[in-house]
Amino acid sequence: MSDPTLAARARTWLFERHLPIWRTHGWDAKHGGFHERLHQNLTPVELGYKRLLVQCRQIYCYSHACILGHRGDNERAAREGYAFLMRHYRDKRNGGWFFTVTPDGQKLDGRKDFYGHAFVLFALGYYHRATRDVTALSAAEDTLEVVRVKLHDGTNGGFHVAADEAWNILPGPHLQNPHMHLLEGLLSLDEAAPAPVYREEGNKIVDLFLAKFFNGATLGEYFRADWTPDPQRGHIVEPGHHFEWAWLLERFARRFQRPEAREAADKLFEFARAHGIDVQLGGVYDEVDRYGRALNEKKRIWPLTECLKAYAQRPHLKLELARHVRFMFNRYLHDDGRWNEHLDRHLNVVNTAMPGSTGYHLQLGILETLPALEAA
Repeated sequence: MSDPTLAARARTWLFERHLPIWRTHGWDAKHGGFHERLHQNLTPVELGYKRLLVQCRQIYCYSHACILGHRGDNERAAREGYAFLMRHYRDKRNGGWFFTVTPDGQKLDGRKDFYGHAFVLFALGYYHRATRDVTALSAAEDTLEVVRVKLHDGTNGGFHVAADEAWNILPGPHLQNPHMHLLEGLLSLDEAAPAPVYREEGNKIVDLFLAKFFNGATLGEYFRADWTPDPQRGHIVEPGHHFEWAWLLERFARRFQRPEAREAADKLFEFARAHGIDVQLGGVYDEVDRYGRALNEKKRIWPLTECLKAYAQRPHLKLELARHVRFMFNRYLHDDGRWNEHLDRHLNVVNTAMPGSTGYHLQLGILETLPALEAA
């Protein structure tokens, strides 16, 4: 059965309550760009920096709203966010994008962050679809090329997590998470302007996932340089990332005919459904181990939104999906567009600040869920 009342509530919350907050209170009227974080009273948390990640995720949010026909102020927010990004984050000397700038847009941390560059690609794909601005595609092509050249691990495969401003690789573990978001960015670009390179690079990431990240049942987070599990943290898995990969792999499999990706998506989903959800109190645990035992029983909101996206691809679980959506409204979302970022095991709020990076999760979670809720 469809649930039009719940779908209407979710649609209203996103487009009429949430998005207006971040294009008004969340926008820095003095300097430009989106604030990094807001208090519950909607004033900015003064942190002294603005991350590349936040700007890109907010550009995505307002671009996607435009694509769906909600233009007006949303288009203005997307265009102004894009202008701030292009003006202040591009490294014209070395290529790529700075990690952070000061509130007024001066370079603060010039490191080259793989995760942040993946979201540049993601945002630029949506921005091009919303505005048809060809400069976005040109910037995306340059970004993908510099990542492929400068961050690629030619010995072990995949990509390094970070480099300094001049692209000297920085030490640190290998991580699956930025690879996942690179795959998401490639899908965004291929939907905006299909090109063989996006499929080719996407297939490489899926191959790496199947060979190194995934052991047939669970998805690792932390790895040594040779992609063997990190000795201290290799046992940690995140249900939210299981759901998120499941959603992405299903999309990739459907677009590029990779049935083994779909099979892996189903296994990821079933593990997270069985072990990542608190069946007594609700919500998705932040961390469990390879056997499904909870390691961190707190519950951020983003793993729940990833749960919704994966459930929405499985129509036979519509009743469970609706239950998770209601839980999100009951425990996380305020009717006026604000939200609770983090709960403990017993659903008490443990973090009241609202990061500018979370809207991306909220928006995609709702938008992926709406067709499932509205379907007969």
